[in-house]
Amino acid sequence: MIRGKYIITKEDVLAQGLSQTEDSLKTALSRLVKKGMIISPWQNFYVAVPTEYRLRGELPPSFYIDRLMKHLGRDYYVSLLSAAALNGAGHQRTMAFQVTVNGAPIRSGIKNGVRLDFTLRNPLPMAYVKQVKTQMGFMNVSSPELTALDLVLNEEKVGGLSRVAEVLIELAENLHFDESSLELLDFFNVPVIQRLGYLLDLIEEHELACSLLMLAQKHGKLFRKIRLKQSKPQTDVMTIDSRWKVIINQEIETDEI
Repeated sequence: MIRGKYIITKEDVLAQGLSQTEDSLKTALSRLVKKGMIISPWQNFYVAVPTEYRLRGELPPSFYIDRLMKHLGRDYYVSLLSAAALNGAGHQRTMAFQVTVNGAPIRSGIKNGVRLDFTLRNPLPMAYVKQVKTQMGFMNVSSPELTALDLVLNEEKVGGLSRVAEVLIELAENLHFDESSLELLDFFNVPVIQRLGYLLDLIEEHELACSLLMLAQKHGKLFRKIRLKQSKPQTDVMTIDSRWKVIINQEIETDEI
């Protein structure tokens, strides 16, 4: 690659005068892709594959995601199960690399054997995003608290509420709902907070649930009766959690409960 760079764009190559025409450049890059020496996870965006990854046949998106998002001009953070794995829920692996972005929607898809799964959010709560070191520098990752709320909000993207509860069991050790999380609640509607609180109580993380409840009350959040699983119907005989005002219309099943 150019002067030891692992990540380049087509414009980088043309600026160096290494190719006379776009056609010759396209041919040269295609040849390198076929040899497995580079990958192109996005149009006009190329990543040199280090030898150790070439032998594995797969380059993790953490290697290039920060540079790719800068290339696309997007704010972002690694989210959901991908973030949970980096925040203490190490057993919660996913086949997709999940990223939340701002701006217009980005189509999810398989890039070089790895599925990039994009979730749209405007605006992004960047104050609750941390930087995690990678081989190429750093990447943005949601904090444990943001991750927990995102998991509840997007439960259908991670395998349902039972899967969310399983992740929360592992994530709980690193969760801290205190004054520093107060403004984070602005980014979520009240039912998401209620469902998270109910799940925390269900997995017997009562201290965390109490902290979240006090934070919500301080924020002036008003609880109304909501269904645990929004897409499922309710009946008059269903139990209602008195603290979180959640109608229990789905059984949560985990190995720990």
